[in-house]
Amino acid sequence: MSMRALINKRTTPGALRGSRTPTAGTPTGPHVWRSMVLRPLVVAGLVVSTAVAPVACSGSEGSTASSSYSGYVVDPPVSVADVTLPTTDGTEFPMVARPDGLALVYFGYTYCPDVCPTTMSDLRRALGELPDGEADRVDVAMVTIDPARDSAEVLEGYVGNFIADATALRTDDPELLRSAADAFGADYAVEQTPDGEFEVSHTGEVYAVDDSGTVVMQWPFGTGSESLARDLESLLSQATEN
Repeated sequence: MSMRALINKRTTPGALRGSRTPTAGTPTGPHVWRSMVLRPLVVAGLVVSTAVAPVACSGSEGSTASSSYSGYVVDPPVSVADVTLPTTDGTEFPMVARPDGLALVYFGYTYCPDVCPTTMSDLRRALGELPDGEADRVDVAMVTIDPARDSAEVLEGYVGNFIADATALRTDDPELLRSAADAFGADYAVEQTPDGEFEVSHTGEVYAVDDSGTVVMQWPFGTGSESLARDLESLLSQATEN
């Protein structure tokens, strides 16, 4: 049994429109668990039944590399090979990486004041820290958990502002969105209060999917770009060897 952080925020419609155009100065790091825009964030624990185990270090049983990782793996492995979501232009996006590559999948939303822009910024920097050519083997996709407010145009602009060739995924089908999140082990909730504010909760993990559609690693919110880059480089090396 493990505890996974469920990030909870309350926002007023329109109050966070400035966050739709992130800049290079977007704050990063674990300290942004506390909202810097509106009210303090409330961080709650979400109990999940899936056993989560750290990746073994060198010399340990089940070890697959010569170094330790900042991310962790789910045991037993999770397959998302049958999951597809539409891009903003309606093209179906399968949750399977290209041969010998990785797909990094994140569930978030554009009104997010801190956690989502921090995560996307860290991913951008991590890709920039990879050896020459390695970033080309990594595809990034962000799934909006708030399609009612995240239009296709807004979402595509938001995602592309962080990573130019990243894919924005959006569906108006709540059952399809929920089933995709469930497949990854992600969770979210978007509720509008009687006074017009929105309360949004979502898990903050980034999921790495290989070319078989298996979630090979996931990183909690707050994992820095250097740690992400080290893990990605090792995973890409393993993909080449396999």
